[in-house]
Amino acid sequence: MKENQKSPIWEKESSAGGATESERYLAKLARRAFLNFWSYSNPFTDEGDGKELCDFMVVFGDHIIIFSDKHCEFPKHDDIKVAWHRWYRSAIEKSARQLVGAASFVERFPERIYLDSDCEHPLPIPLPSSDNRKIHLIAVTRGSAEAAKKFWKNNSSSSLLINTNLTGPSHKDHPFMVGRPLNKGRFVHVLDEMTLDILLNELDTASDFAAYLTKKEEYLSSNHADFIICGEEELLASYFMHPLPDYKGFSFPPIPPSEKLIFFQEGKWNMFSQSKAYSAWKKKNEISYEWDRLIEHQTSHIQRETAAVLFKRGGDFQDIRAHEFVLRAMAEEGRIARQILAENHHYLLTKDSKTFPEIRLVRTLVLPQGKKRAYVLLVLIQIPGQDYDEYREARRESLLGYCQASRLRIDGLDEVVGIASEQSNSPILTQDFMYMQFDKDIPQKKKEEEVAVLRAAGIWKEHWRIA
Repeated sequence: MKENQKSPIWEKESSAGGATESERYLAKLARRAFLNFWSYSNPFTDEGDGKELCDFMVVFGDHIIIFSDKHCEFPKHDDIKVAWHRWYRSAIEKSARQLVGAASFVERFPERIYLDSDCEHPLPIPLPSSDNRKIHLIAVTRGSAEAAKKFWKNNSSSSLLINTNLTGPSHKDHPFMVGRPLNKGRFVHVLDEMTLDILLNELDTASDFAAYLTKKEEYLSSNHADFIICGEEELLASYFMHPLPDYKGFSFPPIPPSEKLIFFQEGKWNMFSQSKAYSAWKKKNEISYEWDRLIEHQTSHIQRETAAVLFKRGGDFQDIRAHEFVLRAMAEEGRIARQILAENHHYLLTKDSKTFPEIRLVRTLVLPQGKKRAYVLLVLIQIPGQDYDEYREARRESLLGYCQASRLRIDGLDEVVGIASEQSNSPILTQDFMYMQFDKDIPQKKKEEEVAVLRAAGIWKEHWRIA
């Protein structure tokens, strides 16, 4: 960015949507999963007059997900191996090389990436440090579906088969199979038009998607076994069929020590996606999207520069990093956690206040998969005749008090996220967000002093409920 130049952070990105129809579809699908705050179409580097880094990029916490999108018509040739090899070089091999080049630039020059070719709008959020950074490469390939379906016959799906025994040039003689395009170099996830849709529709949070990519990379990089998998969707089905305890997500089936080749047969995804358990899971998750909408609602205020956030650790309320801390904490939760959070938030927003003895309705939650973070959900009932600005200030003070109380009450917390609002039937609906980070324990004397203040304010209760 030119010196002393100031421009709206989100102005450029809010209008960007991909250079081609295929890229626009990718951007639309990915933004629905990863949300606007962390998603960037066609970012640029400051090389020359501005060079496109990749087709789409997601920056979320320690994860950077780089997408290359290629829509290549499958060649017509009597020899399917010749046609396949030509398509593979254009759609997959070329993408893999571009992806590894983009990853290399990100690692060497993380501060030289922009939203626009004029390099006037830098990424609004700094990239993760090299110590913690995890880069995932995804080649999105389109154009092979019809030819693949014809080749495999027998009502097979059109997805590309995964064969980890294939590296580099060996792909030439194996039509519609993909292993390691970069030999034993960086891992590249190859998704076709079918499996891209399935993955982004099923793993539709940044944390769920990044967890899947991370675990898949580790799983398929086994030193003692190769894999033949009849499509990415079959791998995903096995992943969902192995849930972890305490709502901590999913995993892949263990690899038997004596096995040299693991085979995932076709049909698991169709069986799983048509099951009653899958339908019930989808139905149960409907409410979780209220959490997504809450994040996007606050993002829209950030875009209009009308958002305020209470950030307990110094800093301006309008500072973009303060906003990102709050929203990233909320978005770090996977679909299961969002379901729990949204259910509790909905309960407070819609509860009949006449049956509640106080004007403050509060729930404090510590989720099993994130025991170092607490959520304080608060609804404050506005007293009839109360000035709205006074009400809003009282609500913020209450939120601050309950966040402080959760830290005093719950051992081992690193952070608290607070969200306060009116009830859903109020004529005005607003939200206040708070993020508190803790570096060290509170001395006992100071803790007693804070408890006394909170008790006087009616916030500290002797009987404390943590959901």
